[in-house]
Amino acid sequence: MWAAFCLIVLASIPPGLALTRILDGAADTFRKSLLCLPLGLLVLYGTSGMLFVLQAWNFISVTVSILLVNICSILFLQKKIRIKKTQHSHWQRLEAAMHGLVLSESEPELEEEVQAQRWFQQQRNPMLQIAAGFFCAMTLLPLLLIERPFGVDWVGFGTLAANVQSTGSFDLPSPNSGVWTYPPAFPSLLAWLSEISGTSIEHTAMILGHISLLAILLGIWGSMDRLGAGASSVLAMGGSLALFAKIFDSGYPSVASQLGLIVGLLVVFRPYHQSLRAHIIAFISTAGFTVLIHPTGAIYLAGMLLASILMRTSMDEEEQDRSKHVFFSSIIIMSVMFIIALIFFAPRMLEEPVFAEYGWQGGKPLLMYNGPLMLLASYGLWLGRKSKEIRLLGLWLSSLWILSFVHLIDGFTDIQILSLLSYTLYSMALHAYHIPLALIVGLIASRSTSLTSVDGERAWLNRDMDPYYKPIISAMCLSALILGSILTAGLFVQLSQHEELHASTSGDEKLRLWLERNPPEEIIYSENIHWGHTYSFATNIETTSIPTLGLLTLDDEIQQAATAAIRNDDINRLRELGIGYAVSSPIGSLAPYLASSPHWSVEKSYDGARYWKLYDAPSPERVAVVSNLSQTPCVDASGCELKKDPWRNHRYSDLLSLGEQRMVITKEGRIEWNEAINDPGLRGRYNVCLLYEQIGTQLDYAINFNQVSISPEDKSGWRYECTTLQFDEKLNISINLENDGQWWINPLGFSGRSDQIIDSTGLRIHHFEVSKAE
Repeated sequence: MWAAFCLIVLASIPPGLALTRILDGAADTFRKSLLCLPLGLLVLYGTSGMLFVLQAWNFISVTVSILLVNICSILFLQKKIRIKKTQHSHWQRLEAAMHGLVLSESEPELEEEVQAQRWFQQQRNPMLQIAAGFFCAMTLLPLLLIERPFGVDWVGFGTLAANVQSTGSFDLPSPNSGVWTYPPAFPSLLAWLSEISGTSIEHTAMILGHISLLAILLGIWGSMDRLGAGASSVLAMGGSLALFAKIFDSGYPSVASQLGLIVGLLVVFRPYHQSLRAHIIAFISTAGFTVLIHPTGAIYLAGMLLASILMRTSMDEEEQDRSKHVFFSSIIIMSVMFIIALIFFAPRMLEEPVFAEYGWQGGKPLLMYNGPLMLLASYGLWLGRKSKEIRLLGLWLSSLWILSFVHLIDGFTDIQILSLLSYTLYSMALHAYHIPLALIVGLIASRSTSLTSVDGERAWLNRDMDPYYKPIISAMCLSALILGSILTAGLFVQLSQHEELHASTSGDEKLRLWLERNPPEEIIYSENIHWGHTYSFATNIETTSIPTLGLLTLDDEIQQAATAAIRNDDINRLRELGIGYAVSSPIGSLAPYLASSPHWSVEKSYDGARYWKLYDAPSPERVAVVSNLSQTPCVDASGCELKKDPWRNHRYSDLLSLGEQRMVITKEGRIEWNEAINDPGLRGRYNVCLLYEQIGTQLDYAINFNQVSISPEDKSGWRYECTTLQFDEKLNISINLENDGQWWINPLGFSGRSDQIIDSTGLRIHHFEVSKAE
C-alpha cells in the first residue's frame, strides 16, 4: 500500500514545482512545498485522462508520459534566470526580484508585490503553521486504520479501473455489451497506480482519494499564503464536515476535482496586472484537467470565473484593461464547458427528468454539513464587505447556491441541460460550499492580510489593518478545532472496529481473490448491487452484474433474464445464457434462492460469501432449509430491540419476508428461539448455520444450537457460524451475550440508513440455514 502512496507523491513533485514556478514566482521554499503536491497531482490526473480521451491509454504509454512530464519539469526547474538577458517573463522577473537580482526591466507594481510577499512570509505564525500541518496530516489517518473504503461509490469507479487495466476502455466486459461515459482521469490514474505498485484496486482507490484530499488542503494553504491567510484558511476547513464526509463516503473523484480550484485561486486572486499569458495558458490547461476528473470541480471553477467576471463590471477602465486576460480566458473556459455539456452529454438525458436524490442541496443538507462554518462566514462577509477579495468570494458562494435551485424542480423534463446538472450536483452540499466558506473565514481570521478595498486601494502592510475576528472568537474556534480533531481521531479508531459498515464483506474479498486464481470457464451470476459488482475487479472471470455510474449505454445484457431464471429455478434458461456458477454475499438476498434449489451446490465459502455450482440433475441432498427467526422473543426481552437494516433499500427481493427491521441484541442476557424448526422429516446429521452481524468488537457471547454451544471469535462484520449436530425434528437456538454493548458514533445515522447516531455495539440477527451433512 505504501508503495502506491510514495509513488504518486514522488511523481507529483517535479511537475508541481514547475507549475508553481510559473503561477507563483514569489513563492519561497515553504510555499513551494505546499503547492507542489496539488498542482503536480492535477497534472498527473490530466495526463492520464488525456491519454484515455485520445484512445492511447495503456500501462506503457502512461508510464512513459509521466516520466517525460517529470523529466521536462526537472529540466525546467534547472533553468536559471540570466541577468544579461534583455527580456524576461513576468514570473522570471518576480522570481529574480524575490531573490534580490536586479534585471534590466523594472516595474513599480513588481516591487510592490515583492514587498508584500516578503512581509507575508515574515508574518507567518509558527504555532499556527504547526497546527495546520497536524490538521492536514490527519487526512492520512484512515490509511493507517482502515483496510478498504467505506461507502459504495468506490465500487463503481473501481470496476472502471479494472476494465481500463484489461482493455484500456470503458466498454462493458462480456457477457454484456455497451459503454460507460464517465470522466476518465480518476479511474485511469487509479488503474495505472494499482498496476505499477501491485496494490489492490480498493486499497489504491483509498490512497488516491485521501492523497487528493490532503493535496486540496495543502493547495488552499499555499494559495492563500499569497494573501497572508494560508494557515488560517486551511484550519477553517475544519469548521465543516462536508468534504470530509464525502471522502469518507468514497466520493473520491468529486473531491479530487476540487484540485482545479487551487489553480483558480492562484490566478483569479492575484493582482490583475500580474495575470499574464503564462498564467492564462496554465489556467486553461488545468481547467481542462479538472473536467477530466469530475464535472463538479469544473462547475465550481466556472462559478469562480463568473464571480471574477461580475467583479469586473465594478472596475474602472484601467482595471478592466488589466483584467482582460482573466476575463477572456474565463469566457473561453465557461463556453467550452457549456458546449461540451450541450453537445455530448445533454442529448443522452433526453428522457431523464430533473432528479433530486437527496433533496434541495441549498437547504437542510447545506446547514447540516456546513452550519458552524456558515455562521462564521456570514459574520466574515459583513466584516469584509468593503474588500474586493471578500466580495469575490461572496459572489462565488452565491453563484453556487443559486445552482442548487435546480433540485427544486424535481421531475422537470423539458430542458436536458438541467437534468444533467441535477445528476451532477446531486450531493453538492458535501463539496460545493466548503472551500469558499473556509476561504472567507480564513481571510478574516488572519490578522496579517493586505486586502484590496472596493475603491482600488490596498491595505498597508501592517498587522490588524484589515478587518478580522476578535481574538477571543479566533481562540475559541481554534480550541474547538483542536478538540474536534482529537475526537475525529478517536472516531476513526472506533470505525476501524466496525467491519459491518462496508459495502462488501471480507469474505467477498477472499472469494474474489480465490476466483482470480481459479477462474471458471462459464459465466458467473452475481447480484446487480455493490457487493456483486466487486467481483468485476477480477477481469479474468465473466460476471453478469453491471455497475451503473455516469451515463451507461447498454447494447445487450443478460442480468435481468438470468435473475428471472434463478428466481424461477429455470435451469434450461440459465444454460442458454451460458451461466454455470453464482456468487452470493452474506449482505445480499441471492443465497436463500440458491440454497432452496436442488440444482445449486456450494463449492467454496468464506464467512458466508459463497461460490455455487449449477447442476442439471436435481438432488434433494442439495436443498437447505432457510428460515427467519421469530421476532417475538426479541420484543419480549429487555436487551433486544428491532432496528432498521442499513442495507434494506439495496435488496431487490425478500424471499424470507424479513422486512426492513432486524433484531439487534445490545444488552447482557439470553435470547431463546424454542422450536425454531419442528419438522418430523428432519432426522439425522445436519449442518446448522446462523447468519448475523457483529456490530463492533469487545463482545463476549455464545450461540447454542440444541445442546451444541459455539463461542465465536471476537471480530466485527458479517458472521456465518455453523456447526454439525444430530437432528431429531426440533431445533432450538439461543444466544447468550455476556456483556453489554458499548456506545459508538454511527455515521449511517447522518445519512438516514440507521435509526441512531449514538448507537450501541451488539449482534444483528438475520436468518438461519439447515442443510444435510455429508
